[in-house]
Amino acid sequence: MTETLKNNIPAYILCGGKSSRMGQDKGLVTLQKDEFITHIISNLKPITDSIVLVTQNEGYRRFGLPVIQDIYAEKGPLGGIHAALQHTQESQILVFSCDIPLLKSYVIEELIRFKNSADIVFAKTEKQWHPLIGIYAKTLLPVVEEHLNQNKLRLIDFIKEHNYKAVNFKDDAVFTNINTPEILARVEKNLV
Repeated sequence: MTETLKNNIPAYILCGGKSSRMGQDKGLVTLQKDEFITHIISNLKPITDSIVLVTQNEGYRRFGLPVIQDIYAEKGPLGGIHAALQHTQESQILVFSCDIPLLKSYVIEELIRFKNSADIVFAKTEKQWHPLIGIYAKTLLPVVEEHLNQNKLRLIDFIKEHNYKAVNFKDDAVFTNINTPEILARVEKNLV
């Protein structure tokens, strides 16, 4: 890896959410002997020295990374992004959900290539947008706060109101959101 790819963009992993469909905290679910969060962290470590977990769950402290909580509780991903933007001193942050353990480093590196092309840069496949695999500018903080105060919580709606770039990827598998036991079982079977 070239030295320029190790950068100062901090990564925030959103570990919140009710995980009602999974029945347990998604980030702590095991896939191939490691928890989801461990898979994501290992793909982030070559890219950034700053990884922060956004969660109310104190159990995440055992990973030895900084843990912050939502300022606006129960507001979904936008609340997590707000907490991350409020926390950072940098001009941009990487944002990831905790239920994407198949994510690969090359996706993150590709997004970083486009980091200066828009206020929000995120992954897109043929079938869908992946806004929780993306880069968000610190300058969005006041507008995120405004949306939260007005209870306008749909992340896709927020993105469409701003300067964004969706970066196309072909490999759907690495973007799999594993948020039910059925999807987990299917993924595990395919990985054997």
